[in-house]
Amino acid sequence: MYMSSGFSSLSRLQKGGRVLLPALAGVVFVMPAHAAPGDAEIVTTRSQLAQATAGTGATAATPPATSIGAATTPAPAVTPVVPSRDSFWHAPPQQLPPLTSRPELYGQPQSLMLHPLTPIQLHQGPWGVFNANTGAASGFGTVGYYAVARWAEDWSSLRDKRNRHDFLDPLKYIALNDSGSIYLTLSGNFRHHGFWEQHPALGAVGKSHTYLSNLRTNLGADLHLGEHVRFYGELMSGQATGGNKFGYNARWRNRVDAQQAFVEVRGHMLGATMGAMIGRMTFLDVPPNISAGSVYPSIPYSWNGLRGYSVWKRFRVDLFDLSLTNYEYRAFHDQVGWKTRLFGAYTSYAVPEFKTFGKKSQIFVDTYYLGYLLASSPITATKGIVAGSTHRDTPGMRVWGNAGPIEFSAGGMWQGGNFQAAKNGPTRPVSAYSFNASVAWRFANWWGRPAIGIQADDISGGDTRKSATSTWGTFLSPFVPSAYYLDLAQNFNLQNVIDVGPLVTMSPTINTSLLLRVPVLWRNSIHDTIYFPGAVNYAYRPSGGYSGVLPQGSFTWRATRHVTFSVDGQYTALSRGLRDAGAKPGAYFQTNLELTF
Repeated sequence: MYMSSGFSSLSRLQKGGRVLLPALAGVVFVMPAHAAPGDAEIVTTRSQLAQATAGTGATAATPPATSIGAATTPAPAVTPVVPSRDSFWHAPPQQLPPLTSRPELYGQPQSLMLHPLTPIQLHQGPWGVFNANTGAASGFGTVGYYAVARWAEDWSSLRDKRNRHDFLDPLKYIALNDSGSIYLTLSGNFRHHGFWEQHPALGAVGKSHTYLSNLRTNLGADLHLGEHVRFYGELMSGQATGGNKFGYNARWRNRVDAQQAFVEVRGHMLGATMGAMIGRMTFLDVPPNISAGSVYPSIPYSWNGLRGYSVWKRFRVDLFDLSLTNYEYRAFHDQVGWKTRLFGAYTSYAVPEFKTFGKKSQIFVDTYYLGYLLASSPITATKGIVAGSTHRDTPGMRVWGNAGPIEFSAGGMWQGGNFQAAKNGPTRPVSAYSFNASVAWRFANWWGRPAIGIQADDISGGDTRKSATSTWGTFLSPFVPSAYYLDLAQNFNLQNVIDVGPLVTMSPTINTSLLLRVPVLWRNSIHDTIYFPGAVNYAYRPSGGYSGVLPQGSFTWRATRHVTFSVDGQYTALSRGLRDAGAKPGAYFQTNLELTF
């Protein structure tokens, strides 16, 4: 998402046209005088400071040069400061994780964090330039202080106890041998989401004024057996209750099961870091408008199969063949869902850095192929649906990043394949498309560093008037994107839709963020219906192309490293055509509380 990372006012010492910010938990920021927040140039860890001053008795020293990407820059003179250990409820605001690392926000466009952040704020792997944008370019999801996929975090810096500052750090690096090469990292999250909706699913479920209380707990263990082998396992459970509730399946209520369990082997070959993962895992190496791991309902998607990756200095490739997990309410009864497969390849090239309007710029060019096999994937008919299965081939390209203050993402996909009607019915070829774009200008010198822009999507629909053997044109999007991409209430899926609207994101304070958006929606094809997330066909057959407008806002407060609270709200205003077809407009409100270690 378009979020900023800033630093609150600190006492400053100006010398030689530069400003030395006091060390934060052993980390020193060196900024040009009058620099805007987020323009720090050099980061030095506490362990480097200790090495530089050991045995000298000096109060200031020049530590070793610090490597940032491929460049090595001499570090300036610094004064080491050793802070006290922080508690669960308190940490200096400057040391809070970037708000972009909140998993629920993964689906939003995200501004690149081109400046180095402190090791206190980031726990990323050895991915070089692909760690830009809080790691979203790496293919493993965002990785800040915490990650969307908890196994993507790297806590190996805690081998040096002088780098430990949080009272929970002993759980993040548990050495199991004398050298520390074998170690265990523990993680956990407790999340409560409270939902209130006036007319859920646009009234299709026959409920109104629904309140849902949703709890999720997960515990993970990451065992590293030296540099090349590691095992990761994660248990997760979900509970749900409420008033006027409906539709609780095993992804809302799941006693406990293995959400992830895989082995990874990693090494260095052909100038790249290469690895292979086999087992059950989270998978996020797709555009965020395709899937963001589906953080709603309780249990996000997990996949079973094989994944291989290679990361060079400016190019990476990811190959995968995965089957979706089928969830059961009973404990430890989740199974491999062989009827839903995702396979393909994803590549990303990091364009060499350049400057625009005097500011650092970084652009990524992604090309990919995504294949879907779904044993149950009905299409829309003039009345009702046509049951059947589908095979979809989806090549695509995405160019995204920033050119100075301009933050943007533009991508397109074509979708081929076929639809096979049930009971040996006729086969129909598929030809569909999806274009997605957002662009914003970051006003870095304004209060809150707002990004003001526009977001637009054009995603094809079908024509129910055509014959049972004609080409079907509805783009298939079965793996629910993040609610924060388009529709907070998740009433509209990214199928047969055109949307455009203003987008504003800002950080009123160092540990808060605000999103404001007003997308206006139309149907791409008036001879196709609208779709619920998960590629579910609504029974509504409205007239006209205009669908409605979704004014929405989201406010997030990161109280401490371990506590995050947010409030989301939206009103779904529908067109007369949809209301006449039976759909109901309404308000939506949600609160989120997360406790994480």
